[in-house]
Amino acid sequence: MHKGFTLVETLVALVLVTIAMGPVFILATSSLNVAARIEHNLVASSLAQEGVEVVRNIRDTNWLNGAAFDNNLPVGTWRVEWSTASGGLMAVGSDPVLKKDNGVYNYSTGTNTVFRRTVAISKPNSGELILVSSVAWVERGNINRNVTAESHLFDWK
Repeated sequence: MHKGFTLVETLVALVLVTIAMGPVFILATSSLNVAARIEHNLVASSLAQEGVEVVRNIRDTNWLNGAAFDNNLPVGTWRVEWSTASGGLMAVGSDPVLKKDNGVYNYSTGTNTVFRRTVAISKPNSGELILVSSVAWVERGNINRNVTAESHLFDWK
């Protein structure tokens, strides 16, 4: 009697293991892709809300300084950055990607991210500003994604 496996038995075992493990690898890959998509959506939502908060902060600072609520908030589409150095609104220009530096997103230093943010300001009447903060990015597979946050600022003071 021969001891050990024959070549045919080994090949059959290898095929069975491959067939059994295929779905496991597919599931693991799909899970990683879904996790990345969820992470991008979460970060983009936070960045969109931050865009609204930057403009709201400018409005509030205007009030504290005794200026009109819409001072330095012209109608148009802008890049915004939460930074004491830059002060808020910047022309869109070439629409650069946001960079991440020590957990802080900005346009000047750090590692490039996939995110681009703009804030559109419109003025339907003299006492209201409508803000639409949009964050766009391209996901794996060249899929364009976009998250928006909208807010209405009023001259209620």
